Amino acid sequence: MTEKMAAPKVDVTKLAEMDKHETITYGDKENPKTIEATFRDPGYEMLMKIRAKQNIGNNERDYAEMINMINENVIINPRYAFADLNKKVRKTEETKEVELDGKRGKKPHILMKFPGYREALNLTADIRGVDGADETLGVLQALNKDVFRRVDNPDKPLDMSFWSENGGGYDAINEARLYFAEVMDHDGYASTAIRAVTFLSECI
Repeated sequence: MTEKMAAPKVDVTKLAEMDKHETITYGDKENPKTIEATFRDPGYEMLMKIRAKQNIGNNERDYAEMINMINENVIINPRYAFADLNKKVRKTEETKEVELDGKRGKKPHILMKFPGYREALNLTADIRGVDGADETLGVLQALNKDVFRRVDNPDKPLDMSFWSENGGGYDAINEARLYFAEVMDHDGYASTAIRAVTFLSECI
């Protein structure tokens, strides 16, 4: 189902006292950029619904849905929706080739494909389970399926035999997280979302 830009789902009365305007800094330290953002206290009931996505049972969280709810209820300006953000991914950011540090001196090359904001956010957050359990295998398998590809055959997903032969799986996970962060913050969205999470904690 296509995610549409949603109007703020909060009481429109007394807006001024519920809003906080901030200048968000993002990008390289040598060449920082800024974006103006407005955050709104969503009210206690919605706040608790948002925070509940951090633990949905079975040692799982739905971090992306938590951020989606923040997009709808907390970040008032700019307005964000995953569907719109996905459309703004630049052609040059759709894929990225990286060299990894493998085993026994190997330097395997892989191609990474951006999977969309929702999946990228969940894959970034899921390296540890809610109870701290190591979820690296599950994350690597998900990345194999939806992100990692062979350089000589971009349509062919990687599998665990590739990592058994070449090593570098842990390095690949780190590279994927850096890649996702670069794509999601090219216009300051990731920095704005992270600040919104902090702002939400101030509303408790």
